[in-house]
Amino acid sequence: MSNTTMKLPIFITALVVLISATAFGGQEDLGRKLLLEQGCEQIVFVSRGQVADGHWYANIGYYSCDKETKLYSNGGHLCILNLKTGAVTTLLEDKNGTIRDPAVYYSGEKILFSYRKGHSDNFHLYEINSDGSQLTQLTFGSYDDYEPSYQPDGGIVFVSTRAKRWVNCWLTQVGTIYQSDSAGKNIRQLSPNLEQDNTPWTLPDGRVMYQRWEYIDRSQMVFHHLWTMNPDGTEQKIYYGNKHPGGVLIDAKPVPASDEVILIESPGHGRRDHAGKVILLSNANGPDDLK
Repeated sequence: MSNTTMKLPIFITALVVLISATAFGGQEDLGRKLLLEQGCEQIVFVSRGQVADGHWYANIGYYSCDKETKLYSNGGHLCILNLKTGAVTTLLEDKNGTIRDPAVYYSGEKILFSYRKGHSDNFHLYEINSDGSQLTQLTFGSYDDYEPSYQPDGGIVFVSTRAKRWVNCWLTQVGTIYQSDSAGKNIRQLSPNLEQDNTPWTLPDGRVMYQRWEYIDRSQMVFHHLWTMNPDGTEQKIYYGNKHPGGVLIDAKPVPASDEVILIESPGHGRRDHAGKVILLSNANGPDDLK
């Protein structure tokens, strides 16, 4: 089963939402109509406070020089927006916690996300039914688990600080890619990178696409592009951009019935919380063709 073969009753993306929860008009109205025409009636989203650090990856944990200086924000909501009515339903709220990275299951019946409960320090993976019932914690421990997505076999691929690494040129922890079963058990590491690997997502052919920060024996600031690997972590190879310095290519997801992916290009060495511009990209002409 691929990401493109099922018609989901609930649709999520952080990249193409042009919808306002309070008013429809102009581009927002166009975006709403386009999504409704494609059979998308609801959007799952989160809201949370901004972090203070300007790096794209510095939103978990604490500074190495001061364990009391936390990098996460407070205030979190997991919500569903009804595109027909504009109504917003809150599934989970925590004014002292942080909710992030929602991903909807293929059938639309449940939502996977990362959640730091109020008055605690670590993000863990959680799952909840789309009607707001049966909140279940999947991962545990003194690590941060975040940016999860479902795999077609029922497993989960996600980013974690379990490797216990620190960024070579900054004061924050490194997250690399891991895999678990549907219950958050049998966790194994997929990526051996010394620096950040982010936002893994399964392509229609089963490969996992992700952003990889190439650092060693290269510039520390200009190579963070798209890579792929098999679901078991083998055959890690460049998907696009590794020859061309600049920009953080992140949050990539496949476009149905297309050879393109949609993603955020966060300029330069990246911006806080992946801020940047939305782009469509195809590697049909190879991984280095700028056209």
